[in-house]
Amino acid sequence: IPQISYASTAPELSDPGRYEFFSRVVPPDSYQAQAMVAVVRALGWSYVSTLASEGNYGESGVEAFVHSSREAGGLCIAQSIKIPREPRPGEFAKVIGRLMETSTARGVVLFANEDDIRRVLEAATLANLSGHFSWVGSDSWGAKMAPVQGLEEAAHGAITILPKRASVPG
Repeated sequence: IPQISYASTAPELSDPGRYEFFSRVVPPDSYQAQAMVAVVRALGWSYVSTLASEGNYGESGVEAFVHSSREAGGLCIAQSIKIPREPRPGEFAKVIGRLMETSTARGVVLFANEDDIRRVLEAATLANLSGHFSWVGSDSWGAKMAPVQGLEEAAHGAITILPKRASVPG
């Protein structure tokens, strides 16, 4: 049965051997990761951390970013942190604490869901680290207001990736 998806970005869906009748109208996350590497390099950063929501989207996205950064060269990953699927109280404070362990890696690449992004920004604000980190976020953040509403100071200067899109008349 042919399937066409408007939102499925998982790279493994590009395998024609497994998903012969699957097609999508958005690029896979591996393209996003390449764009994020290009952004990081254009900013002149050479030392960044990655942050991923546990699960296919976050982990595959960061894996693609790390792979693309190795191919591009000149970029060192300070640490890769995974946010658990069901975080315990205080988990996001720990995430910020871990990011501060390599405090010179102020650039943070995020492949995370909306809720995790919001909670990371809240934890950065509570730790009085608004403005310390420079965020490069994936399309889950994109043009959405919910992850940053009320946390604009912590998110200030963030760069997010969003596939080109347009409305179809009629």
